[in-house]
Amino acid sequence: MKPHPSPHRTLQIAAAIGAATLFSGCVSAPPIQPAATSKSHFEGNEYPGDTLTLDRPTPGEESYRVFEQARTGEVPLQSVRSRAEDKARAYCNGKGKAMRGLVETDARPPYIQGNFARVELIFECTAKKPG
Repeated sequence: MKPHPSPHRTLQIAAAIGAATLFSGCVSAPPIQPAATSKSHFEGNEYPGDTLTLDRPTPGEESYRVFEQARTGEVPLQSVRSRAEDKARAYCNGKGKAMRGLVETDARPPYIQGNFARVELIFECTAKKPG
């Protein structure tokens, strides 16, 4: 007969499962899409965002759109931004290229129901620099 885990161990396991569930549900996102044929997730939204131009597009390079949004008001914008950037980098790495951000739009606070932290990044995949 197998011994039962201690109550302390049971609480540790439950806490780990709860944390994993919480963090896996912190951000939602549609797939990466070509920017030219997809609509901004800020377009027509009741809560507009602030847009910052990061760089000029490279002639002949296709640009893509990645969107990330927190599922609660407790997730900081920087976490959502980092996740969007990580997805864009991974997408470009999968093509053997480097990610270059072009335009970023961020939600404006306060982060309340209907206006949680969200980031949309327009980017392109360019040749990696030697080195």
